[in-house]
Amino acid sequence: MRTLAIVAGALALSACGTMGGETAPPPAGLDLSGGSFTGWVRVTGEEFQLFAEQRDLLIMGTQACVSGALPRNLQRAAGDISGSQVRFFGRTLAWSERNQTQSHDWQGSNIVNGCRKDVVILADWVEVVR
Repeated sequence: MRTLAIVAGALALSACGTMGGETAPPPAGLDLSGGSFTGWVRVTGEEFQLFAEQRDLLIMGTQACVSGALPRNLQRAAGDISGSQVRFFGRTLAWSERNQTQSHDWQGSNIVNGCRKDVVILADWVEVVR
């Protein structure tokens, strides 16, 4: 019976993690104050994760990032930029202002905020930094 209670508790905590409850401020190394956001990117389906430092990008499971997305067709084509240093152009959105309970639809792309930050990036376009 005790094992069942522990498993139930773990499942409840895991569900909270996906519901967008607890978030944190963006990492200090990412400047989110303007209309362009430069860093290292990992593309994960309908969402990207932007890291200030390349070393953070290489550490799986780190949340030293900010989630975001491009409009659907651009996001689907963005997989080849994963691992690159890029500059996204767009704006940020407070996660508390998302348009769905557990995610945010950005022009057909579904942001689930895998980085778990207070803001996400709504990008209009991206360029690779050379």
